[in-house]
Amino acid sequence: MVRQYMFALFAVIGVLLTFQSGRAQDYILEPGDRISISFWQDPTLNTEAMIDSDGKIVVPVIGEITAAGLSISQLSQKIADRMKLFNPRVNQALVKVVEYGSKKLYITGAVYMPGPKTFEKMPNVWQAIQAAGGPTENAALDKVMIIRGGETSGQTIPVDLTAYFDQGDLTKLPQLRPNDNIYVPTRSIGGQGGPGAAGGQVSAGPFARREVVYVYGQVVAPGVYELEKNMDILKAIIVAGGPVINAGGNRTGLTYIPDLKEVKLITHTPEGPVVYEVDLEKYVRQGHPRPLLLRPGDTVYVPSQQSFSRFIFSNALRTAITGTISILVSYILLNQLLR
Repeated sequence: MVRQYMFALFAVIGVLLTFQSGRAQDYILEPGDRISISFWQDPTLNTEAMIDSDGKIVVPVIGEITAAGLSISQLSQKIADRMKLFNPRVNQALVKVVEYGSKKLYITGAVYMPGPKTFEKMPNVWQAIQAAGGPTENAALDKVMIIRGGETSGQTIPVDLTAYFDQGDLTKLPQLRPNDNIYVPTRSIGGQGGPGAAGGQVSAGPFARREVVYVYGQVVAPGVYELEKNMDILKAIIVAGGPVINAGGNRTGLTYIPDLKEVKLITHTPEGPVVYEVDLEKYVRQGHPRPLLLRPGDTVYVPSQQSFSRFIFSNALRTAITGTISILVSYILLNQLLR
């Protein structure tokens, strides 16, 4: 009986691995892609090649061969068939994409790991920024700029990411094209407050290869945080210092405060980005349903609302607020909600 269960388990695992492998093999190669070619029967033939503008690669012994327009599995078979003519011992070739050069983007500015990044499929603006390690704590997410490459080189498109977070629809973000530059500016010190204006001190070093989540908006220390076991939205906000009242205001006395009734959870699926809206105030009153657990790469965004009556501050006190007082106010607010 145990042997039957083990056999069934291995069969299921085999099907899953085959399915995942099949998805990777479906990728259609394009000019600019860099691939590795390995022959387990004769490792001395292993090589790397970049598909040139004509769609061709050069493989030792075989010579020139057309790669663009083929799937990975088709190219593997084509190379193996050609190699057998010269070396009968070799009848299998393993092809892997090392770099998707046909879909290269440049992410610069206030991100933890700026530079060129390549993608299997073109991401949206927020996914591209996440691939660059995420925005730093002083990034101005409301002033992101797309600088077009290619034929429309130099054309600029301003993107207010916080507005898309508020709307809960990332599918309407401007479409990126190969060789675009996504520039994330730095928020000026002492600038007017708004969503995400609070600054936290988060180092990218420990998170470079770990599973992380992103917490932005009206929290004390927006930034990148390591994903903890069973971390949900509420815990992520607490780790980021809790909700905070923005020190900025205007002549009418309006004050930015966190809108905990419309907290956004942005997650990514194979079909595209999905945005959930969570009413944290309702949760802390009723204790259910439990906030959604976070997955690697998820984003928690706490939007802001403007209020005359809640949290009244004089202009003098508003000017004098420091980081320490902000943390205290955040603690009092969170304590009131959880009471």
